[in-house]
Amino acid sequence: MLALLLLAILVGGSLQRVAGMGFGLVAGPFIVLLIGPIEGVMFVNLVGALMALLVLGRTIRHVNWRRYGWLVSASVAVSVPAALVIREASASALEIGVGAVVVVAMTLALVTSRLRGAERPFAPEARLPLLVTGAAAGFGSVAAGIGGPPIAVYSVLDRWDPRDFAATAQPIFLTNALAAMTAKLLVADVTFPGFAVWEWVAVGVALVASIGLGELLVGRISASATRKVLVTLAYIGGFATLGRGLLGLFA
Repeated sequence: MLALLLLAILVGGSLQRVAGMGFGLVAGPFIVLLIGPIEGVMFVNLVGALMALLVLGRTIRHVNWRRYGWLVSASVAVSVPAALVIREASASALEIGVGAVVVVAMTLALVTSRLRGAERPFAPEARLPLLVTGAAAGFGSVAAGIGGPPIAVYSVLDRWDPRDFAATAQPIFLTNALAAMTAKLLVADVTFPGFAVWEWVAVGVALVASIGLGELLVGRISASATRKVLVTLAYIGGFATLGRGLLGLFA
């Protein structure tokens, strides 16, 4: 199980360095299957926060702090309400809801993008889309350990430059993960997996190695290819979360 866990971290982390997101989307569903829906999401939150911190150290000069501020103000605001919801609702129902919304939203974003060509559906730096996106990302992070897809939807609609998106997403993911963990520890009585010390050390090594692998790839992938990876990751996360919820519901 540990070997599969480390492999998921390695793949997801390298994708996050390249595209700005990917750990929670690619590694998250597999981690939850290995560890369980409650402790697994907490583990994804914890490792996702560390992953975002490591990537941020490499991309901080490209962060759009204004967008970060609007996005996280909404995401942090919904953390405690979201934790109260997961305390009362079943994990499967939450995952089905989050997964379905992600798939539908990304599809609508792509259709809107195609219809409008180079035109944005809203003004650059408009506050309402940022607040809605932040709230959706915050709820997804608490409920299912994935906050990236709503931000990916926003990036597609906004034509956000992939390099700037990848940089700005890191402090957003870091803040969301910390807020989600704090809210669940205080409100939902959730704990971290009971790994041995050496297992946590192995997780840390895999984290650092994933960033190194991503560094080797990041300069070799074009902006267009990065955008396609971003969309693909959002769909993977949405369908994986939806499928995980359906399996849990009928198991």
